[in-house]
Amino acid sequence: MTEPAYTNKIRGQNGKITVIGIGEDGFSGLSPAACRIIKQARIIFGGKRHLAMLPGEISAQKSPWISPFNDNMPLIASAITQNPVILASGDPMYFGVGNTLVDHFGFENISIFPAPSSIMLACARTGWALAECDVVTLHGRSPEKLRAHLRPRGKIIALSHDGTTPALAAVMLYEAGYGDSNITVCERLGGDHEKITTQTAREWQSQAMGANANCLIDPLNVILIDLVADASATILPLGPGLPDDAFVHDGMITKSEIRAQTISSLGPWKGAVLWDVGAGCGSISIEWMRLGGQAIAIERDGKRCDMIRKNATRLGTPDLIVHHANIDHALDKAKTSPDLHHFPAPDAIFIGGGITTPNLMEHCWDLLSTHGRLVANTVTLEGEQELFRFYNKFGGTLSRLTVSRLAARGNFTGWHNLAPVTHYVGVKS
Repeated sequence: MTEPAYTNKIRGQNGKITVIGIGEDGFSGLSPAACRIIKQARIIFGGKRHLAMLPGEISAQKSPWISPFNDNMPLIASAITQNPVILASGDPMYFGVGNTLVDHFGFENISIFPAPSSIMLACARTGWALAECDVVTLHGRSPEKLRAHLRPRGKIIALSHDGTTPALAAVMLYEAGYGDSNITVCERLGGDHEKITTQTAREWQSQAMGANANCLIDPLNVILIDLVADASATILPLGPGLPDDAFVHDGMITKSEIRAQTISSLGPWKGAVLWDVGAGCGSISIEWMRLGGQAIAIERDGKRCDMIRKNATRLGTPDLIVHHANIDHALDKAKTSPDLHHFPAPDAIFIGGGITTPNLMEHCWDLLSTHGRLVANTVTLEGEQELFRFYNKFGGTLSRLTVSRLAARGNFTGWHNLAPVTHYVGVKS
């Protein structure tokens, strides 16, 4: 990846970026060291709310954030010789601006003074054990992301996007059969205007849909959800091998038993990137993401792309990247013009469709780095011949997967055999 010009610009120059976490208690809540740095600063970047917390005697130039946020990076780089100070909410390295700055400028150019995060304060106010909770950010994301974390007796802490997020989350929980879950909304934690409210998801959504729809929640809020599943809830495992009927599909779906083996062969791990080639209804991509990975689904059929997006929303992976594209075109674009957002480098590639496309297997193999995994399934003789050809060239393993399901046979029952699947696994070394 080519670094931005402003990143190269700061290398070799004297100067350091200092990131200071600040809470709702403002300047008075900062450490003596942080206060001293702010008093000596020549230029301070931050949100308007944070800049307004500074006392009047601070003489530094105050530069509020502009939108989009990445447009601030060249401004910070141009001020590097002035040792810019950046104000951030709470702990800058926990879903905060600190991570973005480190990615852009490198940690060697940054000093960080964290304050308690809103999540930490929420646990302190409610007695929740943070280590036992799923922590999710909904900032700039759909509340549907919570669906991947729904389970009986689970606990979720969610960072809100704004004051509407609690009600949207409550409606989603109610529709998913978790209406009896307790939702605690913590507003402006750590300041004079701190407020904590607990109601069931059913009560929150009733207010959102009824006469109290305009009741205001401060945009600075954290949501704590104590999950309770009612009789209408569908309890889905984390994976792999969700029931076939959990997905909207047109018959082109990797069946549950085969999918479980396929996900296992792909070797998912937290943060790993999967390319799902010929994605069908997206079942492999979605299960991969529910296990903590990232995924890109490539599918040439527009109707199936719509299915993928619908399934991703329903199953809690709305961040799934969907490319409506011919396989050759998508892979050529990824190889010649890599884009870290649309085509992050793959740790694993699954080929579920288009297996007989000339040189597709080699193309995918070339895109993988060391330890990358290539997995492919086929039910046709032509596809099997292609997998055998590739196996003879690059090695790996070939398996025949067969599944029988109980089905009606007139007035009796018997075993119905699904089409046998030839299953290839290769690990690049």
